This record gives sequence, C-alpha cells and structure tokens, in this order.
Amino acid sequence: MQIGDLAAKAGVTPRTIRYYEELGIVEPEERTGGGFRLYSESQLRRLQIVQSLKDLGFGLDRIREFFNLKNGAESGGGVARALVEHLVEQGRHIDDRISQYTLMKERNKKAIEILNGCLCCTVKACERDCHHCEVYREHEEVPDLIECTIYES
Repeated sequence: MQIGDLAAKAGVTPRTIRYYEELGIVEPEERTGGGFRLYSESQLRRLQIVQSLKDLGFGLDRIREFFNLKNGAESGGGVARALVEHLVEQGRHIDDRISQYTLMKERNKKAIEILNGCLCCTVKACERDCHHCEVYREHEEVPDLIECTIYES
C-alpha cells in the first residue's frame, strides 16, 4: 500500500509517517522504480503500536529505543531487563506528574475559593487595589494565578 493508504488506515498523516521514517521508527517495505514508498501490514501494525505507546505518554525517542531493544540484547532476558528499566523509569516519571497535577489541583481549588469571594466586587478593575481587600488579606497564601492578575509593577 502507498503512504496515503497507510496513513488513512493508521489514523495519521503522510507527513507523520515521513517524520517517523526520519527518526528510524518505520521504514517502507520497498520503493517503486518511480520512488513511491510501499508499505505492508507489518508497517501498519508498527504505526498502531507507536500511536498506542504515545497515548501512554512515551516519547518518540523512547519508542524507537523500545523497537531497538532486541538488537542490543544477547537474550530474551536481556530484552526483558532493559524493558523493565524503561518501565521503572516511566513509573517514576508518572509519579512525578501525578504529584504536579495534585499540587495544581490544590492550587486551583484555593484560587476558586478566593475568587468566589471576589464575585461581588464592584470596584473598577483599573482602580482596585486587591492587596488591601479583606477577601485577599484573609488568606495566608494567594495562588500565583491570582497574583499575576493583580500584580502591579
């Protein structure tokens, strides 16, 4: 199948396939005399795997490493060890992201709580001094999202 057919079946663009070729993630099965790329079901499956791994948060460099693991290992155990190392690292990365998102969620909740107290404010935006407002002052810490909208240099 030609690149357009492969792209349609894989749910990506021909440009994406060419980019993956540049990265060494997928290669055409063959090229015609006229230079057209021809692909098989094997390359389609490879693209589906790439998309699935991207959905799980793996980057293209890491995905390429996964495909090449068998080339650098002497045995199935070596491949398994290398894959376990990658997955443990990915687990740490996921834990870090969960911590970041938890903190972000807490800050957003705090900002909403503070801003709900501001909904009845009638002071003109250009004339207000929020730092002296009692709604502002009753909170020990005000999230940066709010600070950036009231900051005056």
